[in-house]
This record gives sequence, structure tokens and C-alpha cells, in this order.
Amino acid sequence: MKGILRKIGKHKLLPVVFSVISLLAASLIVGYVTSFTIAIFSLVCGLQFITGKSEKLEYYLSGLEVKETSKENLVNKYEQKINFAASLVPLLTSQLGLFVLPIVLLYIAISLIVAWPVILKLFNRKKIRAHAVKVLEAERPTVAVYVTGMKGVAYQINQWLPVLEKLDQPVIIILREADIFSGMLPTNILTVTARTQIDLEAILGDTTSVKKVLYPANTMKNVQALRYHHLDHIFINHGESDKAVNQSKLLMAYDYLFVAGPLSEERLRAAGLPLREGQVIHVGRPQAEMALNYRSKVDKIETILYAPTWEGYVKSVDYSSIGELGYKLCVDIINDKRYNLIFKPHPYTGAINPDHKYWLNEITKLCVKYDIKIYSTSDSIHDAMNLSDILICDISSVMNEYLVTGKPIILCNTQELTIESLNIRYPTSCAATIVNENVNIIKTISEIEGEDKVYEQRLKSRKYSLGDFEVDPMMKFLEGLD
Repeated sequence: MKGILRKIGKHKLLPVVFSVISLLAASLIVGYVTSFTIAIFSLVCGLQFITGKSEKLEYYLSGLEVKETSKENLVNKYEQKINFAASLVPLLTSQLGLFVLPIVLLYIAISLIVAWPVILKLFNRKKIRAHAVKVLEAERPTVAVYVTGMKGVAYQINQWLPVLEKLDQPVIIILREADIFSGMLPTNILTVTARTQIDLEAILGDTTSVKKVLYPANTMKNVQALRYHHLDHIFINHGESDKAVNQSKLLMAYDYLFVAGPLSEERLRAAGLPLREGQVIHVGRPQAEMALNYRSKVDKIETILYAPTWEGYVKSVDYSSIGELGYKLCVDIINDKRYNLIFKPHPYTGAINPDHKYWLNEITKLCVKYDIKIYSTSDSIHDAMNLSDILICDISSVMNEYLVTGKPIILCNTQELTIESLNIRYPTSCAATIVNENVNIIKTISEIEGEDKVYEQRLKSRKYSLGDFEVDPMMKFLEGLD
């Protein structure tokens, strides 16, 4: 029941409905509705609508703008609860008349605080743009990072921040959607929004100081930046994995492809992509090497990290174990009581498939019930990897990055392939112990604890997937960039 109420409470315009109900209740109690009550009702509904849609309004008003990290405002935090409380005002007005005015004035003041960023943006758009242009002229960035996608896409740029912050040349992060910024980790890198092509022109046009544009994802909207032919366009990806999406012909549009290691390049060649000479550069995964601790041997397994992927846009690339398999794994591990479980779901889980959304909610409720740590989008998966002794995952970049730790991996065979077919189609799977719905996960973990049979293969897969880890990946990245 609490979960249903929580979901209902998230609907931004629901307070308006409650205000209508409040007005109807007032008319039934009193028998009539005064013009004063109607006026107050209209004012409250208007403010509820504006504050409920303030994020959307700010998104559409955001043009070329320098973004700065702002502290969380308590008023914004309780905005929805305040809007629900304000729904009672029409009913109170019918009973108290003019005596309700102090409450109305207080609500107007609170609404103005919530909507103030939007109001400022509405009247200061030219000044905001002029300030951004001035900052660009002063900073003269030479490397741009182009980020676009859904609100949850911030994780793609977050993982690159530690690397970008070490560059010895000025960097700018370009956000095509303003709401991405709310999910970004704090950084000293210049970050701007550029919603329209005109905004993008001001950053990457003929007079720009930018020389290179880096792309952490291969999305359709990248074409709007690729049209600037005088720049070097470099695809850096947001993860090294065996997923089929890493074999797209759209990759041919970039001047350079920064890949982790030999496996990445072989995957591209196996797909028949017409790679140009010098287009592919091996740079490893510098952020993983910087953040992860290596352990040569795991004597005792105490903490298990379950980090499944999302369902993808089409069925053929749905590798996610979020379903009966994932739920059963979590139940068995929790019931055994010998292990600490950490759950780190992909931020896009359930965005496309309602079944995955249902099972994600079920696993989340299970974790909340048994006080299992759930890592959010803003929490570092590298921290979770360091805390864990073993990983349970799907076909995704999580598996490849975990190779850096040297610790055991359990891979969910969601497509029910034979081991031979799985290893051929997804080469990194050779480094993991394979499980499906019929496998006893506790027995599997105990067997790994007794004898880590794929340890040597993990070392080989690490070098094959992520490159020669004896060479500093950060240096390889810098050399590639130069």
C-alpha cells in the first residue's frame, strides 16, 4: 500500500486534481461557491501547475548556459507535499473566508521560491547566453565532450570525469539536454547546455577553439555535432562489452575509435565494418584502472555484488537478468544468510520493458525488506566492485571492468545458450562461471570459493579485453588524444 501511495505522490499534477475535489467538497458542504473561493481555487491550481511543471519549463527555456552545481533547496525537496497540502485551501476558503489569506500568501511565497529559477531564466535568457559566450571566449576549451540522451544518461559522463579532470588542456562538457546535469557528479570541468543547433553552433562553429569532440555514447543526435567537419570526432564509449550495439555501422562516422583492447577491435572487424587505417586506437579503461583494486586471490567470499544490465531497445539485445532469474538469485543469497548482498541496477532498467520494471520493483522491495544495500545511479559502481568479493552480472561492460579486480565473476545466461555458443558469441564469458534459472547459486559460490577454476582465464581475458594492463591506461589515453 505504501508503494502505491508513493507512486501516486510522484505525479506532479495530481495536487491539481485534489484541488478540484476540494472545491467540489466545499460546494457540497456550503451549498454554493463564492467568487472569492473560485479565485483562490484558480490561483492555487495555477501555482500547482507551474511548480509541478517547473523542471519541464526550465528544460525548454535552457539554451546556451553555463551550469553550476547548486545546493539542494529544502523547499524544492518538499514541493510535492506542499502542493498536496495546498489542495485543501479551496475547502478552507469556503469555511474561513478572508481568514485563509495568510495561508494563501505563504503558499504564493513558497511557489515563487520553487519557480524562481524558471522565472529568472525566462527574463534573463539573453544575459545567460551572453555570459556563456563570454566564458567560452575566456576559457577557450580545446576538448569537448558531447553528452545526449535520457535523464539517466549522466552515468555515461560521470565515469569519464576522473579521466577528463586529469587532462592538461581545457575541457568543456556539452549537455544537449539540461536535465542530464541533475544526475552529474560535482566537477570543476566547464559544463554547458546547448539545447538547439544554434546553441551548438556557438560552441563548435567556425570560430571555435575546440579541436576534438569526444562521444561517450553512439546516439542518433550525435549527427548534429558530426557535421562540424573541421573537428576531430572521437568515440570513447561508456563501457567495453560484448553487446551487439558495439558493432554499429554508425561508428564509421567518427575519425577515431578509442577502444579498450584487442577484443574491441576484433569485434568491429568481425562485424565487417570498413575500418580505416589508424582509426582504431587502444586506450584500455583508464577510469577502471584508476578506481579499482586488484586482488590476486579471494580466500573467502563474504560480499556479493549483483549488477545486472538493462533490457535494451530491442529484444535481440536484451541480456538483462532482471526477472525471475534475478529475483531467485537474490532470494537464495538473502535466505542463506552467509553473504552480504549489494544490488546495483542499471539506471535504464524498465524504461522500455514493463516486465523488467515489475521485477526491478520486486527485487528492490526485497532488498529494502532485508536491509540490502542498493546503489543508486549517482553511487559509484567502482566502489561497489571494490567492496565485493564476487560479481554476478549479465553481458555488459560491468563484467569487463570487473576483470581489473581479478576477482571471480558469475554470468547469467539469460539467452539460454550452450556454453560453447555463449563463449563464441560473447568471448568475455570465458572468464566467468555461467548460471541460469536451474542452477543452485549458493552451491556455485561455494564451489568457486573452494576452487577458482577460471582464474587463469580471467587474466587472459583481462589483457584481451582491456589491453596490456602493465601499461598505464591514462598514459595510453593521453597519447591517443594527442
